[in-house]
Amino acid sequence: MTHGIHHVTAIAGPARRSLDLYTGTLGLRQVKKTVSFDDPGTYHFYYGDAVMRSI
Repeated sequence: MTHGIHHVTAIAGPARRSLDLYTGTLGLRQVKKTVSFDDPGTYHFYYGDAVMRSI
């Protein structure tokens, strides 16, 4: 049985602020960057911790 959070989704303003928050403040690493399926004019970033498995 696995415990913990599977994923969290949030919408943010400028991409640089999102990167700074998740990688700098929260200490996660960016593992993937794609175009958002809901809004092709924006990016969808994926972040993970040290034990995250590959996507």
